[in-house]
Amino acid sequence: MLIGDAASTSDPSWGQGLSLAVRDVRLLRDALLADDDWDRAGRAYADGHDRGFAAIHSAEDWFTTLFLETGPIADARRERALPLIASDPDRVPDTFMSGPDVALYGESARQRFFGEV
Repeated sequence: MLIGDAASTSDPSWGQGLSLAVRDVRLLRDALLADDDWDRAGRAYADGHDRGFAAIHSAEDWFTTLFLETGPIADARRERALPLIASDPDRVPDTFMSGPDVALYGESARQRFFGEV
């Protein structure tokens, strides 16, 4: 069974590697304790792992796009999004602090973050 960066890596710029490795250990432990069929438990772990990494990867991509990209398009994106974020901090997905199981992500969350709605 692979956990942490061996299972999937996150962008180290956003500091999620150790948290995700510990989360994987917890998910695997819980799956093994919940089911005597280790194949089924392994699949349950893998599903939880994949959902979590999908959320983290989405948030990392969004943060990289908004805060690290350069050029006129990136500047215009920040000019639109940052004032909205300043007036409504809930526009920022809390994935990095609350974890992938709590934070909302998806197209509507992406649109709010980038100030498209």
